[in-house]
Amino acid sequence: MSNFNMPFSEIINLISDQVAEKVLKNLNPSNSSTEDIFMNIEETAKLIDLSVSTVYGLVHKNKIFFHKKGKRLYFLKSEILDWIKSGKKETTSELESRANEYLSKNKLF
Repeated sequence: MSNFNMPFSEIINLISDQVAEKVLKNLNPSNSSTEDIFMNIEETAKLIDLSVSTVYGLVHKNKIFFHKKGKRLYFLKSEILDWIKSGKKETTSELESRANEYLSKNKLF
């Protein structure tokens, strides 16, 4: 048996403080607002739902933003999210609208 004589209420307060500290650490506004955190290749692959070997292939073809320090690759979360956003394809109606706008400005006759 242990000689642990801390009152139950103090134990609850101690646990509550530790839980609150972890929650605040996870909700750190500096990480969530800027999203400029470096990730390794495994974290990046998980973020974009690709295999690690596919991410290596994108790096080899210079199709994804990366930073290299020694033999290690690092990826900025904000750059990866911007890279994903840049791949947006226009819908057929958006393409037709742009084509009609171009044709109305550049009449052939």
